[in-house]
Amino acid sequence: MALEVIGFYAWRGNWLKLFGAPFPHTDATKGVAGLVSRVAPVWLSVDGQGRTTTQNAYAYRPRGWEKVIGECRVRDIAVDLTVAHLEGNFLEKALADHNWTAKVIEGIIYEAQPYQGVNIDFEGLGNKAKHDDKSLLPIRANFSRFIKMLAARVQVRGQKLYLCLHPLNSWFQGYDYPSLSLTADGLIIMAYHYGPTPEPEDKVEEAIYMALESGVPPGKLVLGILMKCPYETPESFAAKIRLANKYGLHGISIWTLAFFDEEYRKVLASALARL
Repeated sequence: MALEVIGFYAWRGNWLKLFGAPFPHTDATKGVAGLVSRVAPVWLSVDGQGRTTTQNAYAYRPRGWEKVIGECRVRDIAVDLTVAHLEGNFLEKALADHNWTAKVIEGIIYEAQPYQGVNIDFEGLGNKAKHDDKSLLPIRANFSRFIKMLAARVQVRGQKLYLCLHPLNSWFQGYDYPSLSLTADGLIIMAYHYGPTPEPEDKVEEAIYMALESGVPPGKLVLGILMKCPYETPESFAAKIRLANKYGLHGISIWTLAFFDEEYRKVLASALARL
């Protein structure tokens, strides 16, 4: 099975690394466009009134964004609109509000029309410092309900739905992996920020194992990798790819394309050539 490679396109510096030349030019002899199968631009967020926005602290859609989609399309690279918000306290309250979730879903569906998929990056749910097993239940249920409602609208159009999730061995426990795996097309395990760096291989492997043990099929799991020194070196990046292969995962994701230096590109190209 081919390993899916998802590259996150966030803030600045991504075009050059993806297409090999400064915007709006491209160079087919450079860049990583030939190695990624999906690009996930972080171009949408939400506010307290349930409105979507293309520019705030969590998302930034640049001028000329349509050209990113166009260049990916001619290369058969799928593009997934990423909707990001990183404040767990805000999200826990908002997701409990049915009016808010309904309005957000309508906004996402409207904005996602030119894309091949949607990626939801709602972080910080279920902080263990604030919640116990009982108080985590509604947090997990509300997020799962939101995703189920969104999936029904996204997938009927033939689009994919991916989710960025904190790992099960992290501080944030507000994500019901088994329930979410029944609805979403892929769960991206953000297996980083464990400390020390590079990200410890045993903790990353534990995150994969826990997801599998929870009942998620390996074909729905994507290993998220923070592609930046000191979080990963070329050698530790290669080790993370081997872990994804070892457990038969659907793929890996790279945060972000802007961090994709030449040594990392060589590692990925070599790994994909051996599959």
